[in-house]
Amino acid sequence: MIKNIFYKKNVLVTGGSGSIGSGIVQLLLKKKCKVIRVLSNDENGIYELSERLNGLNKKLSVKMKSNKIRYLLGDIRDFRRCLLATNKIDIVIHAAAMKHVPICEYNIDETYKTNVIGTKNLVDACLKNNVKRFLFISTDKAADPTSEMGKSKFEAEKIVIEANKKKITKFSVIRFGNILFSRGSVIFKFIKQINSKQKITITGENVSRFFVSLNLAVKCIANSIEIMKGREIFVVMKMPTFRIIDLAKAIKSIFKSKNPIKFIGLREGEKNYEKLISSKEILIKHPKVKKLGVIISNKIKIKNYNLETDSRFSNHLSIKNIKQILLKEKILKYKFI
Repeated sequence: MIKNIFYKKNVLVTGGSGSIGSGIVQLLLKKKCKVIRVLSNDENGIYELSERLNGLNKKLSVKMKSNKIRYLLGDIRDFRRCLLATNKIDIVIHAAAMKHVPICEYNIDETYKTNVIGTKNLVDACLKNNVKRFLFISTDKAADPTSEMGKSKFEAEKIVIEANKKKITKFSVIRFGNILFSRGSVIFKFIKQINSKQKITITGENVSRFFVSLNLAVKCIANSIEIMKGREIFVVMKMPTFRIIDLAKAIKSIFKSKNPIKFIGLREGEKNYEKLISSKEILIKHPKVKKLGVIISNKIKIKNYNLETDSRFSNHLSIKNIKQILLKEKILKYKFI
């Protein structure tokens, strides 16, 4: 059994007001941490997170007074803020990033400043403050990237992995596909289009993506921190693959919609498929946690690797199976967004 690595530890979550960040914070509240720091440059997001957590846990305000959880307004682009945020911290979970492909394509410099320079600031701050463990939340778009967002995440991954050559801090990475029901999810766009009786817009008929639930993503993040030795790039094994048109049809079926579907073409930086690993990588199963894989160089000859790492060739779930997943994730509570 994997031990609770978070017990009586001081933990920092960057991007803590986002979907993954706030999910991590909620899990950490159950892990008996000594201190949880939430760093975000989104003031309203921090306020909404604090209100939501207070609603879930009536004792939270008391915990805040005893420094159990602290909300830090700041930007990872600011090295001094990173230094202060990581002071006396044991574990850093780095989720802060610019993530929307079209916005990153139009704001290349800002994307680089946040995703690359911001990550380097945080890595350097962790080294200076002797943080014990650092996990970077990355994306499948970093594998053979074509978008500015993917390229920036790929550069950030390299910074994180190469930092293991210095001092005592262990640095690792975890890659995900699309997080179901995360902020900015295409699911919410489809629901809004259905509610406003608009055409459901899809980039292409053959576009496919890897998907993972927020709960599984958060659990895999915790597992990765518990088992990491440094230098790993973790990947969630057997993430389901959806064709986006089938996802739209599943949502239409759930909401009994007759909205027509319109194809609008790929946006700048987008592609029809995603890959979990690059052409220079191989994914093998982790010996301790079945749902996690670890990426290694393909220069190493190995037989036990996973072939379903390209969304074009993975088994695409049927509309019926996608509906079952969406209903399990309680899509109906978003009916009137």
